[in-house]
Amino acid sequence: MREVRVSEEVETAESVAQEGDPRRRARRLVLRLRTGVGQSGRAFDAEVLNLSPSGMLVKTAASLSLDDPLEVVLPKIGPVIAKVVWFDDQLYGCSFAKQLSDEEVEAADFASGHSDELHGVDNETLGERIKRLRKNRGLSMRALAGLAGVSKPTLWKWESDRVRPRHTTMQRLAVELGISELELVYGAPAVRSSDDLETGSLADIVRDARRRIAEAAGVDESRIDVRIDWGEED
Repeated sequence: MREVRVSEEVETAESVAQEGDPRRRARRLVLRLRTGVGQSGRAFDAEVLNLSPSGMLVKTAASLSLDDPLEVVLPKIGPVIAKVVWFDDQLYGCSFAKQLSDEEVEAADFASGHSDELHGVDNETLGERIKRLRKNRGLSMRALAGLAGVSKPTLWKWESDRVRPRHTTMQRLAVELGISELELVYGAPAVRSSDDLETGSLADIVRDARRRIAEAAGVDESRIDVRIDWGEED
């Protein structure tokens, strides 16, 4: 009976989220995507069990608040803003602040079949991610180690997945790499080249524009809203 009730609640949450767009009722994916959620500056392990463009069903041992917005890391996107609309034990039904595209939902479906406990949603280990982000910022191992307050051999152990940074060090490392702790631990989308963006989808182009505007303005990307005026429909 509980599975039936949870399913009904998910459908109710999705119906509410989709009231503003009656033209679209997208299918709901059933998956097991290991990722992380962040709320009030803290990051938690989580598993996405259900995903649609308008919302998701998350399982986590953490106690999430109904009052504060949360972030969930999804493949090819990074942190996405959501709100808890109901909960039952360790299950949380959430609605997204902005609907996902079909492409973004399918990316999560693919990642769910290729994820394990060592890999994040971008299919990288933490060490691989640290190394990639370090190189993207043009930092040597010695330079990043100095910024993070550790030795070069310690950084080498991180990048080799031999040891994992402590929580306080992870926060400092995320700052120096220019991303949130949530993205660092659970997955950060790779920076796309200009050639990739020219042939990418509209969602990719808009997402890159939001990132660039946020960096230039010195604000969080979630505070940037890009709107397209398509004109009045016939």
